[in-house]
Amino acid sequence: MIQKIKALQVKLNATKDRREQRALEDDVTGKILWLFWCGICAEVDELLPKVVDYIRREGNKMGLRSMYDIVRSTERRDPGHDQVYFQRVMFDAETGTSKHHLWLAAHTAKQAKPSDTASHTSAIDTSRVPLGYTSNIAESMLFVQINSTQG
Repeated sequence: MIQKIKALQVKLNATKDRREQRALEDDVTGKILWLFWCGICAEVDELLPKVVDYIRREGNKMGLRSMYDIVRSTERRDPGHDQVYFQRVMFDAETGTSKHHLWLAAHTAKQAKPSDTASHTSAIDTSRVPLGYTSNIAESMLFVQINSTQG
């Protein structure tokens, strides 16, 4: 993944067209965010069971319940424009969608058929924004841990 990010950065540095640069910037940003998100999830997956085991050994299961209640009661907010943008580029990286490849296809189509430009660019669906993509992860993980301690 790091080699892909470096290769995209080299392309970005060599690109003169502003729209192509923007597409490459989206790809680089998305891949970096996805890489970090995977790392955070891996850390949480490793650390949370250790915390739960510690609480079990200490005999204070109410501490785990208190953590769950705090996370659950945290106010959920609608994501702002910037957060939606970053969620979208991260989601695109996760699904393998490259804005640069989409831009190249649209640019090629525009050169081939200048009169059909609007139909090519409007066919790209960007409505799949995962709102609340990360909002319930901590709550869900604590819920699973609580239920596993009760069994």
